[in-house]
Amino acid sequence: MITNDRLTELERLLRTVRVFLEPHWKLWWEHRGQPGGQKTLSEGTCGRTSCFLKDLLPEYGFATRMAFGSPVECDCGYHTGKGWKGHCWVVVDDPSVIVDLTADQFGEVPVLIVPADDPRYAEGHDMASDEWRAERQRVARELQEDWHRRGGLEGLERAALPVGGR
Repeated sequence: MITNDRLTELERLLRTVRVFLEPHWKLWWEHRGQPGGQKTLSEGTCGRTSCFLKDLLPEYGFATRMAFGSPVECDCGYHTGKGWKGHCWVVVDDPSVIVDLTADQFGEVPVLIVPADDPRYAEGHDMASDEWRAERQRVARELQEDWHRRGGLEGLERAALPVGGR
């Protein structure tokens, strides 16, 4: 059953996760030798980001799975209006929604929560190589460790408060 409280809780968590991820994305781009060479920091980070979210959200009571789409295999992925783009995102069971923290690379808002049947998303299969899948998992584990080292949701929200804030 979808409740406003549950959606509000999910959105609060996702906004904090997005703020947590942005410096990591910047480092990933710098490591690749392309700082600032992309339209958004989230560009090209959907697999690692979604893998992290898939593992993190259940800790906060949200059952999840990763979803994939590649226009190489079918008309699937994310539809921009100009065609399908390869993409990864997370599907949450309750509430039944798609959560996407990297859709801003397609001109969307930074934290996108839409019904699970949103026509911009169409599932296919994970077309990544075994090597890249292992890399996604490794990065997701590192992110999870950093998330917990920083105190998780509560610690990160406290850290974002202005001096003297509660």
